[in-house]
Formats: sequence, C-alpha cells, structure tokens
Amino acid sequence: MVKEVSMIVSWNGRLVDGESVELPVDDPLFLRGEGVFETLRFEQGRVCLWDRHLGRLQTSVRLLGWTLPDPEVLLARVVGVVEANGLSLARVRITVGREIMISAQAFSDEDPGIEVHTCSFPVNERSPLVMVKGTSYAENTWILNQSGVAEVIRPNTRGELCEGCISNLFFVKKGRVMTPSLETGCLPGVMRAEIMDRIEVEEGCWPMEILLEAEEIWLSNALRRLRYVKVINDRKLLEPSERYWNLQATLKVFGTKA
Repeated sequence: MVKEVSMIVSWNGRLVDGESVELPVDDPLFLRGEGVFETLRFEQGRVCLWDRHLGRLQTSVRLLGWTLPDPEVLLARVVGVVEANGLSLARVRITVGREIMISAQAFSDEDPGIEVHTCSFPVNERSPLVMVKGTSYAENTWILNQSGVAEVIRPNTRGELCEGCISNLFFVKKGRVMTPSLETGCLPGVMRAEIMDRIEVEEGCWPMEILLEAEEIWLSNALRRLRYVKVINDRKLLEPSERYWNLQATLKVFGTKA
C-alpha cells in the first residue's frame, strides 16, 4: 500500500513533515492552552487580509508574552507552507505559543446559505482575554458540534447578542445593517472590520430577541467571507437582498500579493 503523503508544516521556521513535529511535554500550549492562532484564506497567490490578521496576532501575542518574527519573515513562511503543499486555495493556520507552527490545508467554498441555532451558553465579555483569538477553543467547538447545524449564535453574560462560535454577526432590521459592538465581548474579526470599512453599519448592544425581528442575518469570518442565514431556530428567512450579493462580490477582491 502506498503511504499517503502527509502535510508539510513550518515548525519554528523550518519546513518539516507534519508527523515529525514534537511538542515538549512542559509546553504551556499543550498543558494549559496558552497560545493564540489566526486562520487565513490563501487564494491565487494572495494571503487575504494579511495586514488585519497580522495586527490582531501581534496584539494577542504581546498580551500573552510571546514573540513573533519580523512580519515579512512570517509572511514568507506562510507562502512557503502553501507552496510546499501544492495548494492554490488554502486554509492556513498560524499557531503561536512558545513554538510557532504554520499549517495549510486544501479548502473549497461551500453554499453560502446556512442553518443556525441560538443558545444560552454565554461569552464572558468581562474576560481580560476577550479580544484574543486563543487556542483554548474547546467550548466553542463543543457547542458547535452538539448543535448539528453550521453555526450557533451566543449571548454574553448580560444576555446581549454577541457572536457565533466561529463567526461575527450582522443583521438587517428596517433596512439598516447592524452588528454587536465590541463592548458585547465579540471577537474583533478581521472580516468584520473589512465589511465595516465597505458599508455603513450600526454598532450596538441588543438583547438576543432582536434576531426575531431581523430581515436578514449574515455571518462573517476570514475563511468563508460572508454567509447568510436561511433558517434560524427552524424559522425560515427570506432570500438575501441585492445588498448582500453586492457586498459578497466586493469581498472577493482583496488580499496581499505574496
């Protein structure tokens, strides 16, 4: 039997077989989940929204006391991993703790229309790490895996509309596009910021029940860009408006040339 080729990763700047990576048993990332990560979209030779990802990563790393290489060096490592795996459209993950690993996997776009649920498991908006995309992600993945749908929308501890497990949230009410403020504890998403630079969006703090009045619900993340909700808690929504499709089209034209 022919052995399946394994993933090539960047491990502290060296391209190695992913199966050969060994994490020290006293590593804080392994023991306590003390690390941060970024998931990026690489497409047609471009690292999409690189500057935004880099800025959030630098902020998170400083807060946790880790260090990053020079940005140009880090970008070169990302490109090198994608090329080493022979990919054109890729999901790239940069994981930073005491060690730095960059991995890349093949990715394909899916139907942008999804079904979602809401839940009562809150995001802690008072956490000192609320703005950090940390590797302690078990809560998010557990909630999502238990749901049986593509995304789950969560409140914060005050019962305010906050975010999805893997997405930021936008909704349309009376023709206005709205999104939870960072004060709710939602992650400062790079695609969230990109969208808010492109269209007029109203930020605020609202109860979860406001989604019952939403005409449209959109979910954003850097990998999948922008998806729309077809069904929420078994309630069917109308087809997305022309504004959604126009925004979706503009989001396909961005990136940093590798």
